Amino acid sequence: MTEKWTPNLLLLMGIACFSTLTGCQSNTVKMHNSGPAMFSEVNDVIPFESLSRRKWDNALLNDFDKDGFLDVLITEHTHAVKIFWNNGEGSFSSPQVVIRGDTHGVAAADYDLDGRVDLIIAQGGGGGTKPRLPVSFQINHDRTIEGGSTFSGFERTRGRAVKLIDSNNNGTLDLVLSAFPLSRQKQGANHLYQNLNGNQFKFIDYLPNAKWLGYKTLVTDFNNDNKDDIVFYGGANMVAVLAQPGLNYRNATNQVFGELKNTSHVSSITEIDYDNDGDNDLLLTRAKHQFERQTFYSHDDKQFAFFARNEQFVLEDLNISGDFEIENLQMAYPHFDVFVGENKQPLMLTGHGGSERKIKLTPEQARGWPTKLDKKGLYIGYLGEGIWRLGGDINSPAAGVIKRVTKAPKVTDIEPLPVMLLENQHGHFIDATAKLGIDVTEPTTSAVAGDFNNDGWIDLFLLRYGNPAMQNEQLLFLNKQGQSFVAQANHGVISRELGATGGSVEKFDYDNDGDLDLIYSNERGRWHLFKNQLKHDAQHNFVVFNIGYSLNKQAASLGAVLKVNACGQTYQQKVGGSSSPFSISENNRLHIGLGNCTDISSASVRWSNAEQLNIVVKELNNPEGLWVGSK
Repeated sequence: MTEKWTPNLLLLMGIACFSTLTGCQSNTVKMHNSGPAMFSEVNDVIPFESLSRRKWDNALLNDFDKDGFLDVLITEHTHAVKIFWNNGEGSFSSPQVVIRGDTHGVAAADYDLDGRVDLIIAQGGGGGTKPRLPVSFQINHDRTIEGGSTFSGFERTRGRAVKLIDSNNNGTLDLVLSAFPLSRQKQGANHLYQNLNGNQFKFIDYLPNAKWLGYKTLVTDFNNDNKDDIVFYGGANMVAVLAQPGLNYRNATNQVFGELKNTSHVSSITEIDYDNDGDNDLLLTRAKHQFERQTFYSHDDKQFAFFARNEQFVLEDLNISGDFEIENLQMAYPHFDVFVGENKQPLMLTGHGGSERKIKLTPEQARGWPTKLDKKGLYIGYLGEGIWRLGGDINSPAAGVIKRVTKAPKVTDIEPLPVMLLENQHGHFIDATAKLGIDVTEPTTSAVAGDFNNDGWIDLFLLRYGNPAMQNEQLLFLNKQGQSFVAQANHGVISRELGATGGSVEKFDYDNDGDLDLIYSNERGRWHLFKNQLKHDAQHNFVVFNIGYSLNKQAASLGAVLKVNACGQTYQQKVGGSSSPFSISENNRLHIGLGNCTDISSASVRWSNAEQLNIVVKELNNPEGLWVGSK
């Protein structure tokens, strides 16, 4: 296809080079125009809260009530875990709260094989002062939720990831937990637990550790031996853990990654078989964790954003036209107070500091600056002649966006952290990023792989870390027959809320129309649902499989692998495949785009216990899908 360059390219290149952050980092993302916008946001389907909050992980997609429709579970850090029930016909219920508080990774699958979905939720550890145990729930078919008890015999941790895997291929899901290790946990906090009888887990072994912040976790299969391998990542390196017979694992980092093992600040890893050769390649997004102070500016919007954490600070004085106005102010526990003017007058604010708040002050209200910041919180003062000052003393994160800043202040240099696509060559990975034309040097936080245009090739959608002082357009790369990826300039997915950075993204066909839609979040932002507006024709065929239990109900659908051969291409997908660093879920609806192909020569499903079923596909383009296995 001939590339057509349009004026939209200049706008998007401006965003891509991050000029508002750093004076323009070099970024050579080339955008391709392909007609009308591919996605449009819908706001009346899932009743997400119209309020910006902190997030933790990807949305979990699972048929929790076993009614044939995928429900949505979300985690909002220090707030709540919630389920939105899918009522069919493209509508979802108001959220039902599962648990409130400091929650992290979530595993959702029927690990005791009783026909109900079980939840295991990791709980935070209060910065190391209150290490806790994971908590379990069971979801009934009538949407009632039971449980809430913690596991006995587990080690208390600062919980992070929860992953269910079939370590010994017996059909019973075992448990991998990761955590931020406490000082006393000399062997680390990556633990393997064996599922003894469906509802009791026994500690088996410590798993290898990646370096500091390396608790993010991917379950994959490096060498196509039908055993669940593991990657720990997120800090200064990646560690590959290779499954051995039985419940054994070994550190195979050098064998699997070689020098790529030192890839740092990986924010997510996405399985993608970009060339349809039947193995798992890996797409790495990369972004630093927000520990240090950051400042941002949008010249066009005259908006200044800041982030600060665990420090006493005073930002550069700001030239502001008119009153002081701050949007999406968020402050984390325990310091939510705001003080104004020389006398440190405390503001009486509505809402909770852990979610979005707005403040507007006149110069008269905020005149002067205190001689000492002797109370924990945020300080705002007016110095005269349009000059304002903002500072604070906090032992927690604080962020916000200030309007009508007329003179550009200094901003933080954001380190370029290129996206990487690692090609699987018989269980060893090489860097194929440049070969495939993916040139994204700015930080990105999450990605999802899916055939968004049903042409038979897996595409990539990426979330930018972004500039919180402005709206941010995301990145969509379409796969050109396994030879290269081309960035699309007009996909239509834009994050409009201010004060947010990129969060997480997943795909699913929420409206059962045969194409993949997007559900994503922004950190300190909101949840978004974007509808795919693909026009279906003979060039965009697809097939959907609903994977149930194995034939004898000896294995759940989680971990089952679907293989399809069609028109010379091999397609492979797995139940539970996700870029989520901390969670895992039984999204059992597997969607494969076929392009103009109408001949599926073979199809099969292999469950984790090695049960296998060959499938005869008689109908294409049925979004309801073909049921495979036991219900």
